[in-house]
Amino acid sequence: MRIKPDQLQNHLTRGLAGCYMVHGDEPLLQQEICDAIRTKARQEGFLERDLFHAEGRFDWQQITASDQAMSLFSSRKIIEIRMPNGKPGKEGSATLSLLVSQPNPDNLVLISSGKIDSKGQSAKWFKALETAGVCMAIFPLEAHHMAGWINNRVQKLGLKITPDACQLLTQRTEGNLLATAQELEKFTLNGANFEITAEHINADVGGLARYSNYQLVDTALTGQASHSLTMLYGLKEEGSKAMEILWVLSREIRLLINVINHPQGVEAGLKQERVWEKRKGYLRTAAQNHNSHSAQDMLQQCEAIDQCVKGVSKANAWDLLSGLIMQLAGKPIR
Repeated sequence: MRIKPDQLQNHLTRGLAGCYMVHGDEPLLQQEICDAIRTKARQEGFLERDLFHAEGRFDWQQITASDQAMSLFSSRKIIEIRMPNGKPGKEGSATLSLLVSQPNPDNLVLISSGKIDSKGQSAKWFKALETAGVCMAIFPLEAHHMAGWINNRVQKLGLKITPDACQLLTQRTEGNLLATAQELEKFTLNGANFEITAEHINADVGGLARYSNYQLVDTALTGQASHSLTMLYGLKEEGSKAMEILWVLSREIRLLINVINHPQGVEAGLKQERVWEKRKGYLRTAAQNHNSHSAQDMLQQCEAIDQCVKGVSKANAWDLLSGLIMQLAGKPIR
């Protein structure tokens, strides 16, 4: 069955389903939904967890083996599958369909992925998941819903915020929930019931730094290669983490891919992806500088940088980020 994210808590009070599918392009909401499911599962005795990242040349037999393996430390286990592109392929489709059609009662299956379009949701493997368990689609918040989300977040953190500050924060983070949440959490250092004003947002959210990750991406999207590199190394000097910049870049590149690949053209893609009006120009320019092939190549570069930051590769992450920024700006290094 399908439920909305705001129906999850009521669902969990009635008990767990055998499998969950959470898909969408809003990482923070997806993370918190998966956290809630895992917490409930642990309370129900699912004390082990096998985590799989299904991307690239992934061996889907690993999941079948995990499902069939006897647990060493407890009788119940979470099998968690992260599938960034939402496309399991032929082998993955067969594995997922079998996994939920012949469920192991001692295992709970939790699948998270990027956005799955209507065609993907019509596939047999998705229908099998929908029949066997719960599917949740996560959509980015519309601009007019951001104020309510911020106020709820502030209340949970034990803080207060003025309407002007709320509006300014929305503008600064441009609807990015993860960035918004991180900025709000900084204010908890000031103690309980601290009231956030517009002056605080001006000073602490992008006010002290010369550049922001989001400014960097927008500058690259508009083809300003030289200035983009200046901003990148300015961010490095200011203490920004390579992974934080990579997260913003990879999110934008995935968005660009969706816009470029829309069957009805770029404008239809911008509308479908709910791109904010002030940012449409950036993506229009980038869509002129790129095609599906070059955008996918940049996404592969993101994966390589991710492996580098995690220590799997010995390459210099900042050098790789420079190359990625240049390519995004339409000036690839040959």
